[in-house]
Amino acid sequence: MQTSDSVNESSPQDAIQTLRQSVEKTLDQNRGLLTEIAHFTKAESLRVAQRNLDHATHAFAHFDGRRDLAGLIEAQQEWIKQMMQDYATQSLHYAEMFQNLTRGMRNHAEHAASEFAAEAEESAKEFGKKSEAMMHQPQRAAE
Repeated sequence: MQTSDSVNESSPQDAIQTLRQSVEKTLDQNRGLLTEIAHFTKAESLRVAQRNLDHATHAFAHFDGRRDLAGLIEAQQEWIKQMMQDYATQSLHYAEMFQNLTRGMRNHAEHAASEFAAEAEESAKEFGKKSEAMMHQPQRAAE
């Protein structure tokens, strides 16, 4: 008679270990993703802050050249126009960053899904073999 130990069985510990590895891998990837976002956000914020300072310096220089109401209005309008352009550019940079992150996440999800499908197929095959072996046990015992 054949025992269940002789049939290839996946123990609950194996399933837990597989799940644990999957969760750890996901957490590592999320940590990397958050780090990438943080670096991008910091660099982009510093770039915009520097541009704001440059625009303010330019506005003061423009106003310093013409110390009248018209000069003040021109300097202010130019400063606002440049700031709006910088914020529009920043929005485009963020959109590109999120598009790239989304593309990367989609690729990762597709890869993980294909791995999961392969593992599920392998588990189904193993289950089929175990079922077959279990069906043959009573026949062998009867013989």
